[in-house]
Amino acid sequence: MQDGDWKTGYAKAMGVFLNGDAITEPDPRGQPVRDDSFLLLFSADGQPARFTLPGPGYGPGWEVLVDTASDSPPGQPLPGGTAAQQYPAGAAVLVAPRSMVVLRRTGTPAPPR
Repeated sequence: MQDGDWKTGYAKAMGVFLNGDAITEPDPRGQPVRDDSFLLLFSADGQPARFTLPGPGYGPGWEVLVDTASDSPPGQPLPGGTAAQQYPAGAAVLVAPRSMVVLRRTGTPAPPR
C-alpha cells in the first residue's frame, strides 16, 4: 500500500496474511521457529465484504477461529457442537459489516511449480 491508499474513502476492507513459516528470528537455541499461519479479514464498511481466499500455494484450506459477528465464543464449538467452519483454498468468504474473521491455515501449502 502507498500512503495515499490509507485516505481512500471507498477502501473499507483489508486482508492480512501472517506466515508462520516465514519467522526469521531463531529460538533461544538458534533453531528455526515455525508456527501456524493465519489470515485476518477486516470489514469496516456498513455492507458485507467478499474476500477470495489464497490459492493452494498458501495452503489447502482454512479454518475459522474467530468471527466477531458470530455469537459463538472464540475457540469454542459452534452451536450444536459442530466443528469450526472450514473453507478450501480459493473459496469466497463473506465478512459481515464492521467485523473481523480470523482463519488458520489447515494442511501444508502446495509446492511451487
